[in-house]
Amino acid sequence: MDRQNPLRLTRIRVYPLKGAGGCDLDETGLDAFGIPGDRRWMLAKPGGRFISQRTHPRLCLVRPSPVGSDQGDPGTTPGSSDLTDDTQVEEIRFTLEAPGMDPFDLSPAPSDAWVDVQVHQDRFPALTGFDEGDRWFSDFLGEPAQLVFIPEEIRRPVDPEWAPGHRVSFADGYPLHLTTEESLQDANRKLSQQTTMLRYRPNLVVAGGVPWEEDEWRLLEIGGIRVRLVNPCARCSVITVDPGTGVRGREPLRSLKGFREAEGKVYFGQNAVFEGSGRFRVGENVHVLERGSCRPRTDFRTRGLE
Repeated sequence: MDRQNPLRLTRIRVYPLKGAGGCDLDETGLDAFGIPGDRRWMLAKPGGRFISQRTHPRLCLVRPSPVGSDQGDPGTTPGSSDLTDDTQVEEIRFTLEAPGMDPFDLSPAPSDAWVDVQVHQDRFPALTGFDEGDRWFSDFLGEPAQLVFIPEEIRRPVDPEWAPGHRVSFADGYPLHLTTEESLQDANRKLSQQTTMLRYRPNLVVAGGVPWEEDEWRLLEIGGIRVRLVNPCARCSVITVDPGTGVRGREPLRSLKGFREAEGKVYFGQNAVFEGSGRFRVGENVHVLERGSCRPRTDFRTRGLE
């Protein structure tokens, strides 16, 4: 596809605690799981099942910032990070803030205590031993919650049907999630209520194309890293939670069904895995190396791609 201006990376976002808020980075390398610190921590119920905004929407009010960064509001302002592609696990630390709570420093578990946890259909061991974190989150949620960490030695595989040989942390299924600014703008023209990109919780945001062009992307190169888009992201009730208030509504899921539904699922964004080494930087050019047929196949066709 010919284009006047190149595609570019406009946002990098990390979510240290599964289900909680995220923070923006100016640049980052990658580790074995993806962006260093991304979904390396999780809350579990007694019995090990994961806690997320699906059942606890107030989790979105827990806001992280990298330790040592000088960034402002983690929900809106891009900041800097000293995380690099050779970051050691001991250096992956964040400060969490939440309404009515004192700040809490999030860092890898200091003990060698293990507990079995469950994320959807996957069950695997994780490190525990965050006594202070258990109390902090139990107080915030008003019910028992156990904080756990997934160390590098745990190899939780991505669905081998889509990306054999890749691994993932506590994320639902894939190490990276990519969206585009143009698709958000086009969606907002059709929604009864405007939304921001924070609803969709991407790791990478790209701009410079046409709406829904990402449905045909297969392989990208960003900062020396190859990002393979393996399948479109089916959305759940999490996108109906207002990230500023923690209140659940009906949008944008209700309106998206009108033009982004296929086989009973609603899609926005693309799940991805990565290969190679390099660094993501905001403003970096994004190169499309491979394209394929439109995914998902919906009655809605992207303007400019026919």
